[in-house]
Amino acid sequence: MFTGCIQQMRHNASRRDLRFNLAFYEGALMTVRRTQIVEALVSDIHTNISRILSGNVTRQMVFLNEVNDFPFVCMLVEPETRFHYGAGRKLATLAISLRGYVHDGDSGETIDLAEDLGIDIETAAIQPFAEAHRDLGVEVANVISFRTDEGLMSPYGIMDQSINITYEVAELV
Repeated sequence: MFTGCIQQMRHNASRRDLRFNLAFYEGALMTVRRTQIVEALVSDIHTNISRILSGNVTRQMVFLNEVNDFPFVCMLVEPETRFHYGAGRKLATLAISLRGYVHDGDSGETIDLAEDLGIDIETAAIQPFAEAHRDLGVEVANVISFRTDEGLMSPYGIMDQSINITYEVAELV
C-alpha cells in the first residue's frame, strides 16, 4: 500500500511537471509570435513610409529628449488579452501605444506634420498590416485612437496612436 502511494505521487509529480512544461512552452511560443508581430509592424512602418529611416523606428518607448533624428516612431507594447471561442479557437489582442515625434524648425507647421505622420502610419502600415501578415495569424489591425499635442511642444510635434492587433493563438501539437 505504501509503495502504491509513492508511485502515485511520482505519477502526479510527472504529470504536474508535464503540464508546467507545456504551459511554459505555450508561453514561449506566444512570446515568439508576439515578438514576430511587433517586429513586422516596425519593419512595415519604416518600409512603407519613405520619410522614416529604419533606425528611427523602435519597439521601446523613447522620450523627446532622447531623439536626434526626425521623424521618429517608438512604441509601448502592452500585455495581450486572450479570448477563447468554441472548438478550441483562441484569439489574442495585442494593444500597442505608438508615439511619433516630428520637428519643423520655425515654421509652426508641427501640428500638420504630426497629423500627417499619424495618417501615413495608419494608411500605409496599419490598415494593410492584417492582410500582409496572415502568415503570423493576424486577423485584424485597427487604430483605436489618434491625438497630437496640438502645437503645445512647438517646434516639436508629438503624435500618439493606440493600436489593437488581433491574431490567432497557435495550438500546441
